Amino acid sequence: MAIELHVRPGPALTREAFLATHPPFSIALDGYVFGEPWLVVEGGKPYRNFNHHEAVDRSCTSATCEQARRAVVLGLFDLFREAGQRTARIWVNDCDQDVCLATWILMNPDRASEPLVRMISQIEDLLDMSAGAYPMPHEGNLLSEVRWVFDPYTRARPTLASLGVEGMREVIRDVHHRLDRFAMGRAESLALIGTYTRRGGGDGWILAEVTHQSARERMIGAGIRAAVEVFGRAGDNWLYSIWRRSEYVIGFPVRTILGALNRAEGFDEVDPTGWGGADNVGGSPRGRGSKLDPTAVEAIVNDVLRAG
Repeated sequence: MAIELHVRPGPALTREAFLATHPPFSIALDGYVFGEPWLVVEGGKPYRNFNHHEAVDRSCTSATCEQARRAVVLGLFDLFREAGQRTARIWVNDCDQDVCLATWILMNPDRASEPLVRMISQIEDLLDMSAGAYPMPHEGNLLSEVRWVFDPYTRARPTLASLGVEGMREVIRDVHHRLDRFAMGRAESLALIGTYTRRGGGDGWILAEVTHQSARERMIGAGIRAAVEVFGRAGDNWLYSIWRRSEYVIGFPVRTILGALNRAEGFDEVDPTGWGGADNVGGSPRGRGSKLDPTAVEAIVNDVLRAG
């Protein structure tokens, strides 16, 4: 089995650039390539993009991990096969929960249908597509086990923009090890931690500084439907996440806000190297963060909302 993982922090590539610069049997995950999911086979050599960020209806599109899991179950490695063996070159530019789980599934394809693997993939799918806002059952300690699995990423998240290749690889390795244990029914538990402090906002949304990604669960529990989170720094730049609970929160148009932030920062309104995301969740430029401070971001968001 020849399945390789390549970690390249930085902004997304276009589809054209990926096809021109990457070898056959390449699989791009979760924003490594900008745009909707696709499959291309050129001269019998396949390329695949699994993504659920741009150009999709977020709540109707599976997260990358579940796209990958279903693809494996439905025969991905019947096509991604060379000289009689499974062959894939997996490309990522992040190490978040979705990336960690999708890479583990692709690197352990014979386990994709196991009950616990299916369970954690479907949980991550629901949480990721809803920006963590999907109500989940708390019985049986299940969510505390899921938190424990992905804790290496949530601890690294505030310094994500400064992580190099080896830093991201270490996070992915740590999560993979915990996924091994979860899939065997040997996961540990992690209580809900993290707090948020309101720093501003406007009508129907808050600007919050968060100490841990799980703080979003507390915001959801407090009835907050939309927010801009400040979760870290990268030198002089700021790291942000923008989310609303779903597209049914109509007063907080995430795509429009991302476009306005891109213009303010000197990017094209839709730019693979700038602010990006889907209709319900997005964030500051990958790999470097934003030069816009929280006061500027707050003003831009409120200008968008006032403009209707």
